Amino acid sequence: GARDGNDFLVNLIDSPGHVDFSSEVTAALRITDGALVVVDSVEGVCVQTETVLRQALGERIRPVLTVNKLDRCFLELMLDGEEAYQGFERIIENANVIMSTYADEKLGDVQVYPEKGTVSFSAGLHGWAFTLRSFAQLYAKKMGADPEKMMQKLWGANFFDPATRKWTKKDTNSGTCKRGFVQFCFEPIKNVIDTAMKDDKEKLFQMLEKLNVLGKLSGEDKELSGKPLMKRIMQKWLPAHEALLDMIIHQLPSPRAAQKYRVENLYEGP
Repeated sequence: GARDGNDFLVNLIDSPGHVDFSSEVTAALRITDGALVVVDSVEGVCVQTETVLRQALGERIRPVLTVNKLDRCFLELMLDGEEAYQGFERIIENANVIMSTYADEKLGDVQVYPEKGTVSFSAGLHGWAFTLRSFAQLYAKKMGADPEKMMQKLWGANFFDPATRKWTKKDTNSGTCKRGFVQFCFEPIKNVIDTAMKDDKEKLFQMLEKLNVLGKLSGEDKELSGKPLMKRIMQKWLPAHEALLDMIIHQLPSPRAAQKYRVENLYEGP
């Protein structure tokens, strides 16, 4: 429905993902209006992901997706930006195939798209997450662009060449031309994480100054080093609660809106 004010009450019900607990998932789905589906960025869409999505859509619950454990892409697998992007895109496509298979016409299109704000990327263990909106708002100010248009540029076949300052629909192979997501989302995170892990504080604090994050760190935070420092910086720069709350508020229905199409599934009485 239409937005009314800036106060929101969100009840989060955390149901286990393991196959042994599918009855708990069923019970939780009865009383929810939207689902935040968590998929491992390394393992991808599993059998249990399909089971949970099938159950949710059967209950007419609108899903949003978060691609989790991003810290492993940076710290363990050392993926480059394009490799990571291809992996994320494959995960989202696989989830969308399942969603379109079990979709209910009363729900309409339930597929998820990063450029529409229905997919976030997170590192739950480290407490940070982002949606494309997080970065679109940052760059829209710098480039004097519209945040909604910038969001579209940060996913799919959109490439930017800083040398020519032009966007193209395919890679020009100029050496400086990179996919929007890689150049504006993945690489800035990678640079901050790598520099923090190397304990190069002089360079790191210069980067954080540009990102307007340095002022958010306390004196104690700045004394940290290595992994604890990296985790604290990422939590201050891209706090998980902001990205996930933004996605839940903007993309999932209120109880009043959801009951219009859910009630016939829940109640068969007079």
